[in-house]
Amino acid sequence: MESLPGDPAAHFDLGAAYERAGRAEEAICEFEETLKGNPKSAEAHYNLAVLYESMNNGEKAILHILKAGNLFGNKNDQVNKVEARGLLRQYYRKFDVTPEDYPQVDPGI
Repeated sequence: MESLPGDPAAHFDLGAAYERAGRAEEAICEFEETLKGNPKSAEAHYNLAVLYESMNNGEKAILHILKAGNLFGNKNDQVNKVEARGLLRQYYRKFDVTPEDYPQVDPGI
């Protein structure tokens, strides 16, 4: 599946396909490409958080879920904002960190 280099939607779709296929590293690359063209993609940040959590990369999982929650809030998407907040709490417990460990990110969720 060949995607257009500057097309965030194509990269997102390819990332989602890789994620469904269990190809986490390829999915991460595609979602990162999505963010290069569309840094405010809450969905790409959300998917990256889930993938990084599954790979036990707590720092990146938490940073991306914080960004996703903020962006969902900015879009007035309360359902996904609440879901992101729930994952954030799970990640804080799983990786034994607190919000104070991430002062550079405005949680806002």
